[in-house]
Amino acid sequence: MPTMWLAVLILGSGFAIVGADGVKWKLLNVFVIVGCMGVGLGLGHAVGLGSGDFGSVHNAATPFAMIFPIVGAMVCIALNNSRVKP
Repeated sequence: MPTMWLAVLILGSGFAIVGADGVKWKLLNVFVIVGCMGVGLGLGHAVGLGSGDFGSVHNAATPFAMIFPIVGAMVCIALNNSRVKP
């Protein structure tokens, strides 16, 4: 499953970056995807901390760090398609 997530992350990020118009939008898409990856990594790490039932999801940082940027890349693709092309 993580291999499939990695493939979708790479392909989705590539489509989001290549499909943007101009350098400004390409960099913005890169920052959105990397930011989502950081949020996913931090949230996954925070979910694994704690004691008792609160820390019941151990080692969730890697899946969260791949799922969140996939969603971010899909949002970037949707925004690329909704912008008016010159």
